[in-house]
Amino acid sequence: MKIAIDACTAILLAKSSVIESLANVVEVKMTEQVYNEVIKGKEKMLEDSFLIENLKTSNKIQIIRGNGKITEKLMRDFNMGEGEASTISAGMGKKFIIATDNLQGRKASKVNSLPLVGSLELITHLFRTGEITSEKAMNALKKLKKYGWFEDNLIEIILEDLKNDKG
Repeated sequence: MKIAIDACTAILLAKSSVIESLANVVEVKMTEQVYNEVIKGKEKMLEDSFLIENLKTSNKIQIIRGNGKITEKLMRDFNMGEGEASTISAGMGKKFIIATDNLQGRKASKVNSLPLVGSLELITHLFRTGEITSEKAMNALKKLKKYGWFEDNLIEIILEDLKNDKG
């Protein structure tokens, strides 16, 4: 499985301590624009930036190119940033799943019939496939609640489902 991930989702997965687990089981792709956006966090000494840099250095995250003209069109048509638009343009015509939590990015992916996931689905998937423990999944979801822009009740429902799956 190949996933093209945008900055917001990459940062949230890094902050929730599961991006390494994800990179161990799927091919994580990131456009240069997204990578540069994430790495800017090093100036503020943000751990997630250093983690993502290390994953790139160890080839756990590969840099890909989006289509410049399509990226510009997506930016205009969907009023989104270059990172999200480049991620979606990179996924067009390829067998990439688009990983974004950005509302405009999700809309653009749906309009263009691209397979789509977000942080919540990825954490749930990692748990259900046994890549992470229920404790790690629950901690990751709690960090998403803290750092993300998700509705609390959505995360609470997923946490409850994970508790029930735990047995």
